[in-house]
Amino acid sequence: MGGQVPAELTEKLDSHRLVMRGTQAYQPHCIALEGSIGVATRCRIHPQRPSVCREVQPAWASGEPSLQCDKARSMHGLPPLTREDWAAFNASVA
Repeated sequence: MGGQVPAELTEKLDSHRLVMRGTQAYQPHCIALEGSIGVATRCRIHPQRPSVCREVQPAWASGEPSLQCDKARSMHGLPPLTREDWAAFNASVA
């Protein structure tokens, strides 16, 4: 299930689970996230990302809002994405 995450990017959560380094911190920041949050970011192991990351979709990527995406953005002081934001993003990468 999920990708083949390099072991050095993980840390033990409990006796049966691992998490990405940095995600259990007071102010979570995944070790695989590059860039500046709110400006431009990317996952440097995207093809290898764990299943939990594969399950979280950006808001409006599939035409629906994403409460998980909205929550993550609010933790960094960012507003929720709108349908218009997603359309503008797609137009900029096309």
